[in-house]
Amino acid sequence: MLERDREIGLLRQSLERARRGVGGLVMVEGEQGTGKSSLLQHARAEADGQAFQVLNARGSTLEQGFSWAVVRQLFEHQPVDRAERALEERVVETPPLSLLPQLNSDSATTQGESEDGGDALYSLLQGIYGICRDASLTSPLLLLVDDAQWIDTESARFINYLVNRLENHKILVVLAVTCGAHEPVQDLLMAVCGSPVAALTRLAPLSKEAVRRRITERLGRDVHDGVLRACFDLTEGNPLHLAELLDQMIGLGLTPDESSIPEILLLTPARISWHMRSRLRALPPTAEVLASAIAVLNGHAEPQHCAQVSGLDEAEMFDAAGCLRDADVLRPGMPYRFRRAAMRQVVYSHMSPRDRGSAHRRSARSLQTAGAQVSEVAEHLVRTDPAGDPWAVTVLRSASRGAMLGGDPRAAIRYLRHALAEPLSEQPQPAILAQLGSAELRAHRPSAVDRLVEAQCKVEELESGSAVRADLGVALAASARYEEALAVLSQDQNSASGQVRALASVLSRLIPGELRRRVTPVVVPGTRALRAHAAAEALSRGLHVRRVRRLAAAALADGDLATDHDTELTSSSIAAWTLAQCDDLSAAERALEEHMRRAAACGQLLTVDTAQSLRARVLYDTGRLEEAEQTARVVLRHQSATSLRPACVPLAAAVLVHCLIDTGRPEEAAAFLDRTGLTGQLPEAAMFVPLSVARGRLSIRLARFGAGLAEIVDCRDLAARQGWWYPSAICEYLSDSVRALVRSGEPAAAAELALGELERARAFGAARPLAVALRTYGELKGGAEGLVLVEEAHRLLDGLPDSVERARTLVALGSVLRRAGQRSAARRRLDAGRELAQKVGATELEAEARSELRLAGARPTRSGSSASVPLTPAEERVAQRAATGLSNREIAQALFVTVKTVEWHLSQTYAKLGIAKRSELSDALSGATCIEDSSRRA
Repeated sequence: MLERDREIGLLRQSLERARRGVGGLVMVEGEQGTGKSSLLQHARAEADGQAFQVLNARGSTLEQGFSWAVVRQLFEHQPVDRAERALEERVVETPPLSLLPQLNSDSATTQGESEDGGDALYSLLQGIYGICRDASLTSPLLLLVDDAQWIDTESARFINYLVNRLENHKILVVLAVTCGAHEPVQDLLMAVCGSPVAALTRLAPLSKEAVRRRITERLGRDVHDGVLRACFDLTEGNPLHLAELLDQMIGLGLTPDESSIPEILLLTPARISWHMRSRLRALPPTAEVLASAIAVLNGHAEPQHCAQVSGLDEAEMFDAAGCLRDADVLRPGMPYRFRRAAMRQVVYSHMSPRDRGSAHRRSARSLQTAGAQVSEVAEHLVRTDPAGDPWAVTVLRSASRGAMLGGDPRAAIRYLRHALAEPLSEQPQPAILAQLGSAELRAHRPSAVDRLVEAQCKVEELESGSAVRADLGVALAASARYEEALAVLSQDQNSASGQVRALASVLSRLIPGELRRRVTPVVVPGTRALRAHAAAEALSRGLHVRRVRRLAAAALADGDLATDHDTELTSSSIAAWTLAQCDDLSAAERALEEHMRRAAACGQLLTVDTAQSLRARVLYDTGRLEEAEQTARVVLRHQSATSLRPACVPLAAAVLVHCLIDTGRPEEAAAFLDRTGLTGQLPEAAMFVPLSVARGRLSIRLARFGAGLAEIVDCRDLAARQGWWYPSAICEYLSDSVRALVRSGEPAAAAELALGELERARAFGAARPLAVALRTYGELKGGAEGLVLVEEAHRLLDGLPDSVERARTLVALGSVLRRAGQRSAARRRLDAGRELAQKVGATELEAEARSELRLAGARPTRSGSSASVPLTPAEERVAQRAATGLSNREIAQALFVTVKTVEWHLSQTYAKLGIAKRSELSDALSGATCIEDSSRRA
């Protein structure tokens, strides 16, 4: 009974009035499936609780031709002997109860047709009314009639007669009527609503929010916005249709995730299908032909296209359209559109496969003639059977190129697979294979490898041979087949294109040295690319930051280093990443954004995704955690456990894991790694080092200290051995590793690790890694010496962007000051760290700062002013229920969300209110929370 409070209130009010002797009528109007019957059942339950006598009936098309059918239903189970006994106790003149059997004879009908039938009919109506009136003398009477649009004429006259005499009787009549039913009794029913004692209410469809709640309640998990949109469009908020759709989803094992959307859009629950098909069957055959054409054209059903697809002439088509509109199947206006999205699917699914294919081919031809976009034409062609049509192959290949330029490799794959299936005598199969392998690579499909291997064997003599070779090298590397990849890219270096040699040069630096030595040495092509590689080489060797920055800046000095072919780590991306390692984050971000803009304009999806993954790291390092998380998720949009893993995947996954850890969601990070197959043994390659570090840090945060430390140590050793060390790794793992060692009872090992990384960071000279090393070692040392080190770390970060590390350093400085007895100075640093952590969204660090503030003598107090960061409506709803003592599971059931969502909202609420326990919620919610010095207590 979602969103039916107004109607329930009206029924309760009407029942109460009837109980007090003020009778009336309520007409509930709505489309089929909107909950009219449920409302009548609710009214019956309410009436039973108030000792009403309840008579109920239901109209039907089968019984509509029988006289008094509904009245007979109302009284056939009525214990009239009780009414007789009640009447005998009163001196009341009543019509004979023998009138009821008369209703079962044919005379009740024929009397109305005779000359004196009018008087006889009036007497019959008066007699039935008397029965109702007298029955209500003992207890209030409720008459319920469902599907009243199919009521017979005589019963409708009785209801009209009764309603005009209800005002001073304990009788309530409730009718449920389906909208749009043009039945003979419609005028009689509408006349009833004109009575002063009548009330009409129309049931609206469920809102999107109500649909979301219903889906969450039935499927037991949060709903993806795309799933919500699909369910709402299919059912238009109709509760019955939504229930059937959810039953079908449960039966098929579909979850409310993005991956289920294509399957949900194809569902047509049986009752929806039957109802809509019965409506179409009542129309002329030409109407169904036109409906099929509209279903196939789907959004492009202009009259000229409908005529081409349906084969109807103009007069037949417009006449059929009129019939469909009269039956409420089509909306007004052009192009032709079904009034409900589900109607299109019902019509489409009942077409034979042969008819559908032919209609789609005619649609494609008609749309192309009219100058439609090539993708719109291709969408019809992929729904046809292959027919050996060269025109179809040309259109599909052109559409695939457009899809790649638009960043949609999945659409390109659909088009090219269909093109490949066309049985042409002279089809350009090698070129199609190359295009298809390229699209599958960019969608991270494992099938790309075999496709490109096959294409390479057939296109060596073509101009696209170098592009196929480069794509094959990337695909093999994404499958962790590094030796094969480097062999493909390194063979015949003299005749290889610049793009192949550049890719081979990059790959040779990303794989283990023992594999690199087995193939022909690769020469870096071009002076500008050489500068970028020189900067990266200088970084890996640990040369001073000034020299590395100078080399990276020189590589970018002449603008974006664009490439002719789509590849992964381009010279521009390498130079920008190296610049970011030197703390020139703003210049690195500008270079990456320009590189992405140019690459996107050329449809270079690998280049864009790799640059996006590097930009996500810059966003994280500059404290924009939410934006960094969203950017990483965009890069990982195609990823699953079986997907290829090009360089962008481990780089973006590492950023996402760090963001989830810092925002207090380590369990979500672990679930992501498991879902994408990134939990097992990682390949030994440079691009997987950041992910290995992130996984080690995650294990530590999940209290798996041994596993986390082991992974980080192994990763450090591998990076040192292969020359893959990078300065910002210190920021990623040092603090958590040292804490884990201390908590594991190994303070000496913790000191050795912190001191070693401090020496390495001093040798490089960049501010951020050096500040992290100073802070970590200072916290470990403690005392005056530790304070000096942490203060130095704080000074180093002055002038750099706000970030998690800056907030962490402020909190560490406050903690060291507190332990040194400088409580007032500690509170200032801790409060500044708390505010910065709150600003960047680092909820775990914010909670740590609040705990330190309490230890430093600050306390939460009530204030009349608003909190600096107010609770969101969702957080407030959860918090209010938690404060009343409800468990997380009870809150989840009440709000139709998951327990995990409740836990997340509570953790956010605790951080914002500055509390640590559930028992503190009640007091905290009575006013905003702020931090006040204990020295200011009145």
